[in-house]
Amino acid sequence: MSTWMVITGVWAMFAVCVVLFVRGASPHVHRADDASDQGGRAAADVSRAEV
Repeated sequence: MSTWMVITGVWAMFAVCVVLFVRGASPHVHRADDASDQGGRAAADVSRAEV
């Protein structure tokens, strides 16, 4: 049973690392060139540097 616990733990750690890597690698912020293509932006989309 100890062997199965180690194998399960390694796979769980691998899965967590993959999820965190994929979430970190995906862009969450709209780029300036994408935002300029859109006509109007909501107040929540404006960063503090632009205000």
